[in-house]
Amino acid sequence: MSFSRRQRISLGLLLAALVLLLLKIAWPFVSSLVLATMVATVVHPVNKRLNGRLRRPGLASLLTTSVTVVVLGAPLVFACITVVKSAKSSYNAATQRSLDASESPGRLTSATDRIVDLFAKRLPVPRETLQAQVTAGMKTGARYLVGVTEGIIVSTTSILVTTVFATIFLFYLLLYGESWLAHAAGLLPFGHAASANLIRTAHQSIVANVHGVFGVALAQGAFLGLGFWLVGIASPFQWGVFGAIASIVPFVGATLVWVPGVVWLVFMGSYGKALALGLWGVLVVGSLDNFIRPWIVGSRENQSPVLVGFAMLGGTYAIGPLGLLLGPLVVSLSGAVIEELKKMGPHAEGVKGD
Repeated sequence: MSFSRRQRISLGLLLAALVLLLLKIAWPFVSSLVLATMVATVVHPVNKRLNGRLRRPGLASLLTTSVTVVVLGAPLVFACITVVKSAKSSYNAATQRSLDASESPGRLTSATDRIVDLFAKRLPVPRETLQAQVTAGMKTGARYLVGVTEGIIVSTTSILVTTVFATIFLFYLLLYGESWLAHAAGLLPFGHAASANLIRTAHQSIVANVHGVFGVALAQGAFLGLGFWLVGIASPFQWGVFGAIASIVPFVGATLVWVPGVVWLVFMGSYGKALALGLWGVLVVGSLDNFIRPWIVGSRENQSPVLVGFAMLGGTYAIGPLGLLLGPLVVSLSGAVIEELKKMGPHAEGVKGD
């Protein structure tokens, strides 16, 4: 074995070890990097056009990053203000309802008594037993809500940290992304045409996934606002906007909005409306993600929506929330690699020879 070959092998082994260490170091920032990469891919044309006018790459990247953060952050701020205002009005309404109930001797004085009275009239069970069961259930529900609140606080902190790092990564991806991509393509041992095809496939998959996220958000926000309007909850448009933002959160999505709405209606004694809103949330709002996202992603990538749907589910199961985005990307890249192998196979060579 020549010295040059031994040197290449040694450098390759060293590079492999370093890559493993780099992956371990970079793992805490993977979510931020993936998010920044998705956003940078979508806003890159805007940044390139702005850079062409300003002739200052750093300033163009800074302006594009700032505008992107403002555009994406404004709905979140709007949603937070909406939640605070609605929570305040709901608290005032609940307080007034409790005062009215206490002043009217013919009415039940609490939500627990209303629930017990409802079931006591229909079930052959002593009222004291029902009272004990409902009280225990409410304590369990209170503990569950405390746990959910703690989880939301932790998740919010994680989202804020991820957003900060993603903003930093976004700036540098916009500034140096093209040169980094060119260097990476040059390192791929596939040839220029194959490398360009793989990069183009990845770009199309990322753009399709981002469009799918926004498509689902718009649809779920619109139908959630419609559901709130149908049951008479105040500010349905604002809650629809908040539902659209919440739909981006993996696993829970719009349930962060309509489940509290159902609980509030139960507390207010509107059991029929609570049931209607719950069914609307599960059957209509909750099912939109299963149809719209695969349809949008599949149509842009020329793939079956069923295949895209399974890629999202399998990706989520394998690697967590990022699997919703990375699952279809892996499927698309796998298809592109197979196509390149077909071009390099014996059949392709036979065709060229003919």
